[in-house]
Amino acid sequence: MAEIAASRAEVLRTRDLIGWAVGDPAGANVGTVSDLLIGRDGRVRYLAVKRGLLSSAVLIPVGEVDWGEQSLRLTRWLDAEVRRLPTYDGDHPLSPEVIAELERAHPRYYGPALPFDAPGVETASKLVPLRQARDFRLPKTAPNVRGWSVFGEDHERIGTVEDMLVDPEAMKVAYLDVDVSDDLFLLREDRHVVIPMEAVELRERGEDVWVHRLTAAQVALLPAYTGGPVDPLVEMRVREAFARGSANARDPRLEAGPVPPLASNQAAPHPPHDREMPPPLHDRPADADRYPDENVMPMDHPGDLPPGHRPEDMPPPLPPRM
Repeated sequence: MAEIAASRAEVLRTRDLIGWAVGDPAGANVGTVSDLLIGRDGRVRYLAVKRGLLSSAVLIPVGEVDWGEQSLRLTRWLDAEVRRLPTYDGDHPLSPEVIAELERAHPRYYGPALPFDAPGVETASKLVPLRQARDFRLPKTAPNVRGWSVFGEDHERIGTVEDMLVDPEAMKVAYLDVDVSDDLFLLREDRHVVIPMEAVELRERGEDVWVHRLTAAQVALLPAYTGGPVDPLVEMRVREAFARGSANARDPRLEAGPVPPLASNQAAPHPPHDREMPPPLHDRPADADRYPDENVMPMDHPGDLPPGHRPEDMPPPLPPRM
């Protein structure tokens, strides 16, 4: 019997793919294939790509790779973007709830395909973390809210403020970067979300941030912020979520121009863990304006606004940004 000449296989076994190298469009090594995940319809949905020998795996949709000779190449994502994906835990099944959260929390990577010319999906952003804004410093009168506790409209704790995101052109703080408590979402990741300043109230005595119109669980449904400049697609989804309700005026102390940097030995405040929760927003007494609540920032009392500021001068509620 004549021997069959060796040739390139047109149909691959699962074990043939394990260990294939995965690269990005720039040629950087991303990792190796550690598993294939197949849907109940029989189609391969995701590739589990292990980042390194001791690193965790991430999920790559199969439509995001080009197939080569014993190697794969990502069609769009760079290695730096793959690093931002949530960790894939093979011990937990990809239930419909987990897949839905992947698509909602990371719409740029797991959500439905968007046309490149769709409004708001450009990748450039002018909003950056405070520490990366070279020409912007908080005014001396502005509170440094990093480390403050964040509560939802339902008085449930959301997490803590990690950083402030600023608009260097407008010279103002635009969003808070909030580290969300792990029990509010399903994915295995350090989940952060961004919350517009117009939608929060700062309470200096308790070092708390109160979010209007969204409960803690609803805030956890916002798309994830993965660091660096804010993805405009994430910003668009966040503003859509808050557009259904009105928002308080922002604190004018966070909108001032550049001031000298903070002293190097000045640490961000960290709220104690054994204090009582501040009172609900709607439980203020009727004569609160007569006896101002020290927990509430001066902007809540028109008579306490800085000189030259009138209530009608404050910015309108959040409009949808397209």
